[in-house]
Amino acid sequence: MISLIVLWLSLVAGTLAGSCNFKLELTWGKGSPDGYERDMIFINGQYPGPLLEIQEDDWVEIEVINHLPFNTSIHYHGIHQTNTPWADGVPGLTQRPIQPGASFKYKWYADQYGSYFYHAHSRGQIDDGSYGPMYIKPKAGAENPFHLIDPAEVDLLKETEASVAPMILSDWRHKTSDATWQDQLASGIESAICMDSLLVNGKGAVDCWSREDINTFTNPAIVPLLQANGLQMTNKGCLPPKMFQILLGNSSTINPDALSPSVFEVCTPTQGSREVVKAPQDKKWLALDIISTAGIDTFAFSIDEHQLWVYAVDGHYIEPLKVDVLTVANGDRYSVFIELNKKSGNYGIRVASLSLAQLIDTTAVFSYGGDYGNGYPPYKNGTQGSVVTSTPYTTRAGAPTAGDVIVFDQAQMVSFPPQYPTTAPEIDQTFFMHTGTIGNSYTWALNSTPFNHPMIDDSNPPLLYQLPNANNPGGDITIVTKNNTWVDLIFLVPGGNTPPHPIHKHSNRGFIIGSGEGQFNWTSVAEAAQAIPQNFNFVSPPYRDGFVTPPSEVDPMWLAVRYEVVNPGAFMLHCHIQSHLNGGMAAVILDGVDEWPEVPDDCKN
Repeated sequence: MISLIVLWLSLVAGTLAGSCNFKLELTWGKGSPDGYERDMIFINGQYPGPLLEIQEDDWVEIEVINHLPFNTSIHYHGIHQTNTPWADGVPGLTQRPIQPGASFKYKWYADQYGSYFYHAHSRGQIDDGSYGPMYIKPKAGAENPFHLIDPAEVDLLKETEASVAPMILSDWRHKTSDATWQDQLASGIESAICMDSLLVNGKGAVDCWSREDINTFTNPAIVPLLQANGLQMTNKGCLPPKMFQILLGNSSTINPDALSPSVFEVCTPTQGSREVVKAPQDKKWLALDIISTAGIDTFAFSIDEHQLWVYAVDGHYIEPLKVDVLTVANGDRYSVFIELNKKSGNYGIRVASLSLAQLIDTTAVFSYGGDYGNGYPPYKNGTQGSVVTSTPYTTRAGAPTAGDVIVFDQAQMVSFPPQYPTTAPEIDQTFFMHTGTIGNSYTWALNSTPFNHPMIDDSNPPLLYQLPNANNPGGDITIVTKNNTWVDLIFLVPGGNTPPHPIHKHSNRGFIIGSGEGQFNWTSVAEAAQAIPQNFNFVSPPYRDGFVTPPSEVDPMWLAVRYEVVNPGAFMLHCHIQSHLNGGMAAVILDGVDEWPEVPDDCKN
């Protein structure tokens, strides 16, 4: 049970804090973000959903009303949910799903600042458009690192940060999430990997590449295998379906004929629309929160001829890094300053998929006015020909165009102020998480145990409403901890053309303390660090709520993450590639079982 002290502190915080209230109404209707009409989810009648602006130290109440024809829930990505685990929005773990026609009020305390987003956490609904941005304004007097950019411009940068705007990067498919899942069941192929378009703030178009570009930019790592089997990337820029059986290397049966040609093979261009970011003509700086709500793709993001000062990552400040290109994985948030020091004109905002599975990109517009009076220079909106004439930092496949292009390097990321303990913590438990597929290309798992969504999502009552020893989803995918302890998670990646997995941890962030190539042949991080100290960082490790496992071409790989148990409750640990989560790559964290919270009656549904 929550201690009396924690309850008292929560009551005091609620008395002293302000409050903000939002209402999110989810509806199902026709939409065409990229020029192709399909059924999708709207939030308050718009896509993406509205920006929720919150003040740090506020209590937040969000009423979600479900007008959809199916169950849903909303998760607040990156929010710790300190002392409010029942507001985390995961059906079967922290609440019952919200039924059609019903509503649920989420109440939580904004004890953080920075960039976040909210999204559906029921099945594949994030791929149907159920998401929107959140920004929590830092409280007065909060320490920031802006003097490390320019000591003379701290006040100006604070003013710029106060008007930061979200830039949501998404991939989009012309089939609903449910239709895509049915395609996978019928074909035995993970067809979800082949998208139709990329979107910036919900705008984009289907852009069909020429055969010359497809051949030129096919990833060299996959070319020999394609050639050896007489194959090439499809006209849609996707891996051909036959490759799935080759890559699996087993006797799994596939039936490509069960798929429409539009899924992998045929690309039909659309006019669509294009996002235009208008640089303020009377300002020196602009701030953007780069947010990935992608279902599949990791992106290379850049703005032609403009460097990015990265000042916050996953909602917390870092010592600013000046880069040309960001690598943005599913669920990542990067807050950046852009100096407005170029002549009037249009500059490309480039977004390119880094996935081996598909060649796909888009271009939005970063526009200066100036010589055009109150207007902005014209730009091309179709998919044919160049949208802009500015010089890009990346190719269409997201690779740097030159050796001096600076790509954000997570290893150089240092929290501001420092977050990692100066005295080495004693590690109480180590959990190993093997990643991979089971039997076919679309069933994913941790420790060879797929997460059973139908069974767990509909748990009644949810895990949090029960005592922690009453219901365990399975030993291989359940992490059980005690409060005020430290835990190491070791993610093990098998060798042989294995993609990266952007693992998202609900509740508090973790430290990415190490990674390496080859088998992890030790029983703990301490043993490994003695053998290969160069692979670890115990001084200023990256502090994040998303941890991308290293991809493997040949040899196995591993990633080590460390976190402190400070917030008892039932939380999820999962791959944020939506088809991997749908396919079962998830685990349950039962944190702090010795101080298990009691859910207030008015917070249950």
